Amino acid sequence: MSDDERPSRARRSDAILNNQRLVQAAREVFAEQGLTATLQDIAAHAGVGVGTIYRNFDSKQQIIETLYEEAIEGALAGVHEALEVADPWQALVTFFEVTASNQARDRGLTAMFLGSATGTPLDQTAARILDGVSPLFDRARAAGVAREGIGATDILPIFAMLDAVYRLSDESPDLWRRYLVLLLDGLRAKDRPELPVAALDDATFRSSLGGAH
Repeated sequence: MSDDERPSRARRSDAILNNQRLVQAAREVFAEQGLTATLQDIAAHAGVGVGTIYRNFDSKQQIIETLYEEAIEGALAGVHEALEVADPWQALVTFFEVTASNQARDRGLTAMFLGSATGTPLDQTAARILDGVSPLFDRARAAGVAREGIGATDILPIFAMLDAVYRLSDESPDLWRRYLVLLLDGLRAKDRPELPVAALDDATFRSSLGGAH
């Protein structure tokens, strides 16, 4: 290796480390403050100047988009964990508990999952989520433990409702667990009246995902 190649490789290595450090700092700041956190907040947390951020990212939006895919993969990992649970009802409960627990700890993750990170329709993301979650609902309905008429698109309104509880939970961080039990009770098969309104269809779910707040 020539002497010229060594400094070049070192600079590339430093750039990668800087990028990773900034992404980690953004992840931690967004988790605590939500997506309203500024680039100045991220820079201060990372111990660098704002100029360092602009040498790595064009904008805060680009950082959010970098973290968005990670957020969706995390949500789908919760689905895969739930699908390993043999009991169909408990599998559905596990999905909601794991996902809600992650979101309650991470204000930025909640906004990303609900789609308000971009404010635009996210067709491909919606399709991935629906494809992942649908088997949980299908199994629960087939086993007779989930009421007829519910499905994967119901997760968007449910997590939007829980998001309102997360915002009330600073002094009682586990408050969401109370309301998740109440919501899940509404999904369970019992002697219940027919639901008065249909669930979101797939197309509406896709168009709504980018605008849920």
